[in-house]
Amino acid sequence: MDDKDWVLKEPIVKVMLRLGLPIGVMQALQVVYNITDMFWLGRLGREALAAVNATWPVVFLVVAGLAGVFQAGISLVSQYWGAKNYESAMSTAGQLLLIVLLLGLPAGLVAYFLLPLMMVLVGVPAEVIPDAVTYGRYFSLGIAIFGLMNATVSIFSAAGDTVTPMKIRVMGVLLNVVLDPILIFGLGPIPPMRVAGAAIATLLSDFVASLVAIRVLIKGIRGEKLRLHHLKPKPWLLRKLVMIGLPISVSSVGEAGGFTLLTAIISMLGSVALASWGIGDRPLGLLDIFVSSLLGATATIIGQSLGAEMYERAKKAALKTVLYSTLITGFGVLIYTTFRYEIVSIFAPSDPEVIQSAADFLLYMGPSIIFFVMLRAAFSVASGSGHTKTVMYLSLFRLWVLRNILAYLFGPGPFGMGVRGLWIGMSISNIITGLLAFSWIVRGNWLRPVIKTNY
Repeated sequence: MDDKDWVLKEPIVKVMLRLGLPIGVMQALQVVYNITDMFWLGRLGREALAAVNATWPVVFLVVAGLAGVFQAGISLVSQYWGAKNYESAMSTAGQLLLIVLLLGLPAGLVAYFLLPLMMVLVGVPAEVIPDAVTYGRYFSLGIAIFGLMNATVSIFSAAGDTVTPMKIRVMGVLLNVVLDPILIFGLGPIPPMRVAGAAIATLLSDFVASLVAIRVLIKGIRGEKLRLHHLKPKPWLLRKLVMIGLPISVSSVGEAGGFTLLTAIISMLGSVALASWGIGDRPLGLLDIFVSSLLGATATIIGQSLGAEMYERAKKAALKTVLYSTLITGFGVLIYTTFRYEIVSIFAPSDPEVIQSAADFLLYMGPSIIFFVMLRAAFSVASGSGHTKTVMYLSLFRLWVLRNILAYLFGPGPFGMGVRGLWIGMSISNIITGLLAFSWIVRGNWLRPVIKTNY
């Protein structure tokens, strides 16, 4: 069997496992990184925890502009790979890296200078702003690094190789875990940097991992090597990347803006609400270890299948992903809701008010994640197929029409249910959009390869 097209020849479930397990490891490592950050920052107090959660939606607002490019890269690289047009696949990889390099630095500068103003505009509590601006500015300077890391993972995965980026990610996260406490609290000649130390640790580890990933691309993916001429601008290919990626970027920017507004709504109820949001959300991220495995594998299977004109295989992969991911999520949610107090107490052991609010988050938001996974499955289908407009509409509808309005109404708004009302409003938005996303997957309007489309 030709090793380059094994994704198209093996049984779908076997491919999901072979592609998905390394993706699951990468996701697990990301969760380890997030939990490590929360663990050490939690020792600095609720303001430090709240700072990270207040900063990320604002930084994400700028980073989101690159998100569509990554997804377009998966669509095109995987479909060209499935069609055995390897030269176009590597050219797409080169154009993807080029875009990240050209846009990453200016995007980081925009985020750097906007942060103080954005913190005030979204209503972040005054005691949280100094740490939030510090953390966010360091992270902003590394947006290009963040982009390179994600771009290389997309390229490897689309070509059917998830083991290589997993190995690189292991190295990066282990480096981050080691650096976190050293830079946050200081060690020997290294002074304590507090919240800034957490951001610097992330930048350093991602920088090292990105350099290693690019070096491996130059050496080759399954015999196909990234060459200098692949980085030479190709207008027709850049146009494809932009046109396919634009809806995802709009969706991501809209989502980031929605989360920025959501941060403002949550901030109306103070630092307890912000801190409990972060603590409650982190454990739910553990479910992504398994779910992201399926979703990442599905994007590659769908992309390569469409490139090879194997349409029935593409649809079967999408439906199997929805089934398996919702079952896994449901089992995990049952565990989380049962042991919610024990789980959140790990992160705020001496703050009963935060513990209660975070436990309520798991209770109300947990079951809705089952439906949110359906929306994520739709995004995975869009990533592989390149048909991205529908998921853009669904994402914007979830945050701007449903989530923020309902969170406000039930939380600090007229219904006045407080922090618990926030979680109820947010959960309703997941349920509605999840069902809409599932109906789109079933209809199958996305079963057309975009490599044959002229833009």
